[in-house]
Amino acid sequence: MDIAYKRSLIHQLDLAVQSIHGIMEQVTDAQLDLQPMPNKRSLWEMLAHLALICAADLHIMNEATQEEMEHFYHIHTPNTIDDMKNTLAKSHRSLVDEMNLWSEEQWMEIKHAYWGTAYSRFEWMLEIVLHLVHHRGQLFTLLCEHASEPKILMFE
Repeated sequence: MDIAYKRSLIHQLDLAVQSIHGIMEQVTDAQLDLQPMPNKRSLWEMLAHLALICAADLHIMNEATQEEMEHFYHIHTPNTIDDMKNTLAKSHRSLVDEMNLWSEEQWMEIKHAYWGTAYSRFEWMLEIVLHLVHHRGQLFTLLCEHASEPKILMFE
């Protein structure tokens, strides 16, 4: 893969993670029970999920089974805001480190999710960025509606 594309993808990943971290910095423990509606994730659940997306989606990309993913979430789900911030940073760093090791051929290699979806590693990386941005938008909206608008840049 052309190095410019890889750098651009990593840059967008970095921006998404930085903005999520910025939101986490503004969340209080008292807000963690906020829930947009019954049967939807609470703020705590959303933040814990966001903290793990880079690592979990990489694990899925590396063809983990459903059972392995259930075990992964059981073992790695953070409990406090500080744990979430640390987990987000660690999982982001692990993903970028692995991305930097892939050859051009590996970027184009098709990888299969346990539910049947098959993408190249490049497509999986697009999915990871989209996954982060999707939940960041949900998080931002939840906080705007039930607490206060987070003071972050959502886009450059």
